[in-house]
Amino acid sequence: MKITYTIIAILALSLMLTACNKQSSIDASNVNSSNDKECVEPHNPYEDGSGHHAGFEWAKENGRESDGNSDSFNEGSAEYIRQLNEYNECMANKRK
Repeated sequence: MKITYTIIAILALSLMLTACNKQSSIDASNVNSSNDKECVEPHNPYEDGSGHHAGFEWAKENGRESDGNSDSFNEGSAEYIRQLNEYNECMANKRK
């Protein structure tokens, strides 16, 4: 029983140390300026044929969010606008 707790403690400590090392490398990679960030154009992450997918495509064509009766359609259109705003902000920061 004591050996089991010892093994669990060693595994937990190993996982914590590994996570700390990974975080350090992530932090170091984020030191680059925001101008180095790659801007990603909006992309439809939803399954073709779903209400979310249709709403995303609708917003792409109409340039605005939907306020229709379908929650999934509305959420898809909102996701397009969110991605578009994020892309536009990224591109604006690159120009600075």
